Amino acid sequence: MRKLPLYFFVILGLSISCISTTPESLAPLITATQPTPLPPTPLAVAATPFATVVPTRTPPPKGNGKLFIANYFPWYDISLWSQKQTWDIPLTPYSSDDAAIIQQHIKLAQAAGLDGFTVHWFQANDRTDKNFSQVLKHSAGADFHSTVMFLNHIVPHTQRQTVADSLRYILTTYGDSPNFLRVNNKPILFFSDMPRVPLGNAVNPIEAWRAIRKEVDPKNESIWIAEGLDPVYLNVFDGLFIYKIDHACCPESYKKAPRFAAWVRDSEKATGMKKFWIGTIQPGWDDTRTVGHDDLRIPSQPFARDRQGGAYYLDTFNAVTPTNPDMLLLHSFNEWVEGSQIEPGTSYGDLYLNLTRKFSDQFKGIK
Repeated sequence: MRKLPLYFFVILGLSISCISTTPESLAPLITATQPTPLPPTPLAVAATPFATVVPTRTPPPKGNGKLFIANYFPWYDISLWSQKQTWDIPLTPYSSDDAAIIQQHIKLAQAAGLDGFTVHWFQANDRTDKNFSQVLKHSAGADFHSTVMFLNHIVPHTQRQTVADSLRYILTTYGDSPNFLRVNNKPILFFSDMPRVPLGNAVNPIEAWRAIRKEVDPKNESIWIAEGLDPVYLNVFDGLFIYKIDHACCPESYKKAPRFAAWVRDSEKATGMKKFWIGTIQPGWDDTRTVGHDDLRIPSQPFARDRQGGAYYLDTFNAVTPTNPDMLLLHSFNEWVEGSQIEPGTSYGDLYLNLTRKFSDQFKGIK
């Protein structure tokens, strides 16, 4: 599912060929430079092309209590931004390890009405783990709660026991943090690429996950959300979400949200247990510049989906909200390589932050 170009492999210790080893000082994330104004947007949301930092607003009333979170990617080096692997770049290039950048991202996310991040996480004590720890640390005292998008099982040569140990590490190390995302007073975890789990002695992926959960969380004291391309995972997991809601082969796949939601609700009825449907929205997609780069993904045809000045983003929102999701997931805050980011860029300023805030208020029933 997830395209991980060559520079990501440094996270796993597989390559350092394109990583800058010299620390670089960073300018403020958002500059006051004024570019050519953006064309009018069809939506009633003002875009300030290169605005100053969106101020952190006073947290709004919770409305209906529903949460809106965003995928967050913690592995960028400054060297990436000059490699022409992304269709746009941040207003100021940055390293994901910089504490000031992480603080800035949290403030921007809060201003956009987001309640937390799903930080993509590979393994204990690596870069993704250290930066997830920073996200929690710099959220202290704020109404901002984050969790992980668990990816340890797709790390090359990972064993099933390592997957279980990694989950235990997350829950033990971070589960009691005041800024770890909890639902119904339980820590919540997200999982992607479900079929790629090491089988061990299991006959298929679902049985492998069943064995892992029995070992790590036998009393279901945490909430596990699976990438939901197969309803069978609801036999082990507590809910489903969709990571990639559009494809080169299947345009407008986000319109299938009612089907995925029905799987979850049918499982609730059949089991009598609460199941969570997490609806996904995104502002666009463009991973066409990653062709020829190594990655950890099962091959998938690169493609671009025009943002249409925010109209595409609105379409994905309007497709999923009628399914009454328990939570909304934005893909993404800063996935620049796949081109789904809302983080301010050189071509659109803070347009997508403003749209996200509008969608957040609407989803939460806040006037």
